[in-house]
Parts: sequence; structure tokens; C-alpha cells
Amino acid sequence: MINIMTLVFLGALTAGCNGLVKPEIVGSASDSWFPVHSGFPLPYVFLASAVQWNEDYAVTAGHIPFITYVQHACSTGCDLVFFKHKARGRIPNWRAPKPGESITAAGSSPYLASAVGRGRVYSTPFFNTNDNSGDRYAIHDAPLIKGMSGGPVIAADGSVLGINIGYHNITAEEQSKHPGIKDAQRISVFLPYAVIQREWVILQAKLNMPKRSKYAVK
Repeated sequence: MINIMTLVFLGALTAGCNGLVKPEIVGSASDSWFPVHSGFPLPYVFLASAVQWNEDYAVTAGHIPFITYVQHACSTGCDLVFFKHKARGRIPNWRAPKPGESITAAGSSPYLASAVGRGRVYSTPFFNTNDNSGDRYAIHDAPLIKGMSGGPVIAADGSVLGINIGYHNITAEEQSKHPGIKDAQRISVFLPYAVIQREWVILQAKLNMPKRSKYAVK
């Protein structure tokens, strides 16, 4: 899990956690994602999470090294990759986040159990200076721990709003300068649906699919 800095938020990346999450052995959140590990030359060294996008592809955070079967990295350099992965269960519905809505952040943990944290979405955009993509990441204030990168941000209706990327350690002084996040418990960062959907359209074009593809635009 990454520690990110912002302006409107601008920033740098590090590993760790930013709050207490709860274990979830079985539940609605654990149905929306699956764990992934690094492959060769460092098999199973790095743990992360991923979310199924359609029948044949899943999406995760791009900073996880050596993910196998990667088919597409973000065109702007944002923190995202699509990789081949056959769906083994429910394919979640995806949609754009709404400021103020309650969410659950979910994903893997180093403790051999699923982890969840709860919070809400904030309207202040986040710009990641590590990737210089210019993309607008989004902010929620649910806690995250190592292993939750690439895991889903889930709305109360069960829709996936994006994937967790990392967090920013913010001081009270910094927070006071940003009215849009003044009530946030912490600054957790996720890549929203709009960016993921844009990258899927680019991957579709690369795959040279016919117009009436089975992979409909979400």
C-alpha cells in the first residue's frame, strides 16, 4: 500500500497503513475482488488485490511489480494495469463515485484474511506527482493497509467505484487549507471508474475487436 502526497493534492509514494481495518472472512465486500501476487522473478513476494472487469480481464494497481498476464498499462502513466483473468464468480457493476457517499474499501491483508475499512468519498481531486499522468484520482477516508492496493472501493448499493491506490499522511495544518477534506478522518486515494473505463476503451482498440464485441462499454 502506498503513501501519497497531494494538493488539490500533489504527491510522493511510500508503503504502510493509515488506520485500523477489520477482518472479513465472508461477506459482500469479499465477493467483489480477489488477491494477486507478484510473479517471476519474485513469486509471491508482493501481495495486492484485483477486481474483475469483465469475463476475461481484471484490473489492479500498476505499482505492484511482476503481475502476470498484463495486457495493458495505463496510457498516461497512471497507477493501473489490466491483466488476463477468467471470471470465477460475480462480475461487479461499476459506476462513478458520488461525493459524500458511504463506501467500503476492501482487499487483501498480510494476516491471511480479507480486510475492510469504511468511510466516505470526498470531492477534492488528487494529483499523483509520482506518475505525472495528470489524471484525477479520488479521495475517501476509509483506512487502508498493505495488500489492499488494487482492491475495490464499494458503494452501499454494491457497485465498485474504483480501485484503492494508497494514502497521504496529512497534517492538521495542510487539512485546514483544503475545505473539501476538512472533515476527513484520513486521506486514502483511489483511481476512479472514469479513468479505468477510459483505459479499457484503449485496450479494446489494441485488441482489434469487431464493432459488436462481447465486451460492451460499461
